[in-house]
Amino acid sequence: MELFYLAISQVIISVVLSILVFFISYKMLIKVFDLEEQRFDNENLALSIFFSGIILSTGYLLGGIISTIFNSVSLIKIHADGNHFLNVFKYSVTALILGFLAASMIQLGSFLLVKTLTKHLKEVEQLKRNNLAVAILLVSILMAITFIVKDGLIFLIEQFLPQPEVIEFN
Repeated sequence: MELFYLAISQVIISVVLSILVFFISYKMLIKVFDLEEQRFDNENLALSIFFSGIILSTGYLLGGIISTIFNSVSLIKIHADGNHFLNVFKYSVTALILGFLAASMIQLGSFLLVKTLTKHLKEVEQLKRNNLAVAILLVSILMAITFIVKDGLIFLIEQFLPQPEVIEFN
C-alpha cells in the first residue's frame, strides 16, 4: 500500500511542477517577445502557433523526464528504507528543473538557428504581423531539434537520479 501512496504523491508532484513550469514558460515568453496577453486571438494565429510549438516541445521533453522519474521512484522504493516522500520530491524537482532549463536552451538554440539561417527576416516582428510561414518554420525546426535531443537529455538527467548498485561477476 505504501507504493500506492508513493505513486500518488509522484503524480501530484509531477502535475504541480509541470503546471508551474508551463506557467513560468508562458510568462517568460510574454516578456521576451514583449507581448500583451490579450494578443492571442484570431487576429494573430502566427503567435499562437509559435507559442503552441514551444509548449508542445516543453511538454514532450518533460513527459520523457517524468517517466524517468517514475522509474527512479521504483528504485528508491526497492533500495531505500524510511520515508520516501522527501527523496521523491528532491529527485522530481531536480529532474524537472534540469529538464526545464534544457528545454529553454533547446528553444533558444532553435530560435538562434533560425535567426542565423534567415538573416533577412526579423522573426519576432514577422510573428507579430501574423506571418504564418515564419511561425510554421520556427515550430518545425524547434520540434525537429526537440525530437532529436530528447533521448540524450533523458540520458543526461538519469545520471542525476539514483541508480541501483550492480554487482559485476567476472
